[in-house]
Amino acid sequence: MKRASPRQQKIAAAYDSDVWPLGPMRAAEPLLRALPRRPATAAFEYGCATGRLSRQVAERLDGDSRLLASDPSPAMIEVAQASLKAAEPPSGAKLTFAVADLDPLPVEERSQDLVLSNLALGELVDPAGAIVNLARALKPGGRALLTLPMRGSWAEFLDLYREVLREQGKRDALSALAEYEGRLPDPQTAVRWLEAAGLSGVSLETSRWELLFKSAREFFFAPIVELFPLPIWKQIAGGHGDDMQDVFFFVKEAIETYFSGSVFPVTMVVGLLQAERA
Repeated sequence: MKRASPRQQKIAAAYDSDVWPLGPMRAAEPLLRALPRRPATAAFEYGCATGRLSRQVAERLDGDSRLLASDPSPAMIEVAQASLKAAEPPSGAKLTFAVADLDPLPVEERSQDLVLSNLALGELVDPAGAIVNLARALKPGGRALLTLPMRGSWAEFLDLYREVLREQGKRDALSALAEYEGRLPDPQTAVRWLEAAGLSGVSLETSRWELLFKSAREFFFAPIVELFPLPIWKQIAGGHGDDMQDVFFFVKEAIETYFSGSVFPVTMVVGLLQAERA
């Protein structure tokens, strides 16, 4: 197994307590409800993190099924494997964890009855291309269950961020922000991504909830923010140096001004997409 970076280790250490309950667990609920119960299912999960969802999926499949759960982070897989060993002997499908990206696919093409991914595609530069790769893994008649962060996620922060960038005349940063928001699909775009990957019968179920923060400081230091979108948001403003620091100083001031005396609510919008390989 390749060595985990310090950032990967930090994310893995905080994931189960500070990240999973606020976003991935909520997103996983409709996915688990939609899980097909076919005997002897061959299943592949991308972006399994510490394996919380993987273990629940495995328990719902029968003993003749198998689930390969992968993540590009060695630190996540190390935690997932340790948790699996420490738990009661698992019932249901045989569960295996592996460090892997989607290119190349860690499974044979047209070999899987089920592919699933919970929010992980939203962290990629090209989520549409990742969906094409996942679709290649499906047998004819195989099913995809994918949750994606949708347009409208982080909206309250992004509106303030855009306002600060405009006030400071940061044209390049504004273009980069628009590109980032373009990777958060609206419903029509998300459906088109699956159809373009050769999947049919696409359906979309949307969930929406709020994350509440007592202050701008709590928001920026919350692991679900600090360890996931914040590095991307900082890169939009230049990534480092005084200019980036100035931008985020004024964003912090805007949050404290607009939400003085109240909580800072941040919306999460997640879509569950279901489809089949023709």
